[in-house]
Amino acid sequence: MLKYSIYSPIDYAIEISQPLPQDIAEDILLNKTCHVDHEGFDLNEIEQAYYKHNDIILDHDTTWYKDGDAAKGAHGIIQPWIVQTPDSETQLLIDHSQFVYRYPIVGLAAKQIEGYVTKRPELLRILNTEFKCGLDLCIDYKSKTRVSPVVHIEWDFACVADMHDAAIFVEKTLETLDWDLILKTVKRFNELTKRKLDAFEQADFRSLLVFGKKSYKLIPTLF
Repeated sequence: MLKYSIYSPIDYAIEISQPLPQDIAEDILLNKTCHVDHEGFDLNEIEQAYYKHNDIILDHDTTWYKDGDAAKGAHGIIQPWIVQTPDSETQLLIDHSQFVYRYPIVGLAAKQIEGYVTKRPELLRILNTEFKCGLDLCIDYKSKTRVSPVVHIEWDFACVADMHDAAIFVEKTLETLDWDLILKTVKRFNELTKRKLDAFEQADFRSLLVFGKKSYKLIPTLF
């Protein structure tokens, strides 16, 4: 039986508006990474510097990364959601489950960045972001020889209240699932579609089977 603890999302009241100290600002803004995660919540080095200077505690998650860069992992506001308990005796594994948040840089902090745009135009990316939050859940199953996907969802939202409603929907769905039937169907589907459907099509099928919704609902980071 799959056993877990559930945590609710927190509606952080965060404003990233305080500029960096001038003695370090130029080095950070002209030399640190400024590529913006176009679909996700991983913060670049400049964003991290502003978040930390505004007293925001960031998480470093080595299991959440892009482009195979597991050594760096990801930095962001990451809050646990559905956490599997050690006494859960089941083939099912909750690989990861979390709430994530991204906030825009505004006020004097944004004006400070604007002051360096002529020297480094790509800094405009950092200024062209808005608030978004998201939930991320991945459940796998294990056998003697492999770990295979059951369902993976990444759903983004423009406000925390909508994310909270979606989280409750997911939690209630998990409580009522016939896991034996789900596992039987998913195992057969995985066997039949290996290398025949792309990864997104496979993920959508499994998510539609479990939740009746597609796997990914992503809000672009840049506007």
